[in-house]
Amino acid sequence: MKCTSLATSDVRRSGLTDNRGNALVVTLLVTLALSGLVMGALLATQTETRLSSNSSLQQQAFYLTERGMEESIAFLSQLGQPIQGSGAGGGPVVLFSDVAVGDGRYTAWADPMDSNSGRATRFIAVTVRGTLNGTGISRSMQVRLGQQNFSRYAYFTDIETSASGGTIWFTSNDEFFGPVHTNDQMHIAGDPIFHEEASSGDSSVDYYNGGPPSDNPTFEQGLTLNAGNIALPPNTDLLRAKGQAADGLAFVGTAAIEMKVDPGTGLGYLAVKLNGGATVNYPLPANGVCYVTGKVEMKGRLKGQLTIACDGDIEIMDNCIYDTDPRVDPTSTDLLGIVADGDVYMDGNPYGANVDTADETVMAAIMALDESFTVENYSSGSPRGNLVIYGGLIQYRRGPVGTFNGSTGQIVTGYGKDYSYDPRLMDNPPPAFPTTGDVEKLSWQELDPSDDITANYW
Repeated sequence: MKCTSLATSDVRRSGLTDNRGNALVVTLLVTLALSGLVMGALLATQTETRLSSNSSLQQQAFYLTERGMEESIAFLSQLGQPIQGSGAGGGPVVLFSDVAVGDGRYTAWADPMDSNSGRATRFIAVTVRGTLNGTGISRSMQVRLGQQNFSRYAYFTDIETSASGGTIWFTSNDEFFGPVHTNDQMHIAGDPIFHEEASSGDSSVDYYNGGPPSDNPTFEQGLTLNAGNIALPPNTDLLRAKGQAADGLAFVGTAAIEMKVDPGTGLGYLAVKLNGGATVNYPLPANGVCYVTGKVEMKGRLKGQLTIACDGDIEIMDNCIYDTDPRVDPTSTDLLGIVADGDVYMDGNPYGANVDTADETVMAAIMALDESFTVENYSSGSPRGNLVIYGGLIQYRRGPVGTFNGSTGQIVTGYGKDYSYDPRLMDNPPPAFPTTGDVEKLSWQELDPSDDITANYW
């Protein structure tokens, strides 16, 4: 019995010893697991801290690169000349080299783009790399710059009253699908619609009926008042030089110009009758500029890129349209500029044989420097339909194209306006079309910091 009792006691003690051993192992395992979790949490925190720090440094490098880009654009804006003229203008040039700013440095290069060849407006790729001192962290970006062109406007005026001092109104018949700017006060009667940016140099709007609800314009992108003045070019002398160049086309007198397309070759050409003489056919000028010292009477279908300019008036005798309609095919490369030192006006004697009661269409960027785009005898006869302009209209003084009933808003004489912006004109103006003098960013992209910043990647 004792032996049995002793054996039982030993077994119990042995079991107790085993349980304690197991408990110790479990405790150690739990401790190790908890330690692992704590260490993991600490490591995760340290990793997150490092990532956060790295992210902050990356952001600082990006801000540094942006600073370099803004300095480069400001430099080119003041210089002006590098982004004017035609041709690529040579290879890349350094604008700034290793310029110190805060805790970093940046380098900037400018590269005239290959697409400049044969164009009057220059485009440049500006590339900047910014590097933070002591970190090895760099960021690079490239911006495509262009000389801001008046063709970017669907509608632009310097003065919003007629030559006789009469007020010209935006009415319920007006709808604009592109940027609109006037250096003067806007005059609004009814419910015109402005789908894109609109701006006025004045501090207020003049309403025909005192404002809403009778006058209730829609500004989908808002209206900016007290906008800065944008000066028109003083004359067409630069275009004259282009037209008189060896690769241009120039005439003296009254030139009746019809744009045509050869059905055999598919090429565009100009049929020109000078001073009432015989018609002579000319290929489109290589530099895209036809200049007339005198007066132009024009119409027709254009295949190609052309700017017709003169130091007098330009009379649009009939439709001026593109061979490939960009409203149907946005890849169309047909572009027309119409620039006059005097007026640009639609033919329309209501008592003569040239009366056309159908809608008239003009596809072009139109500029009248002194002074207006208007319609001949706009206040006579009966309504002639709509005047469809697909492109842009820039004029010194706003010209009337018709008259309307102030109570109903209905057209009484002349044309109703159907003006639409050709979005291609934003960065692809007609040949030698006048510029505003400002530089604008057309697009941008971030590059890998290891990329060659002396090249462009567009």
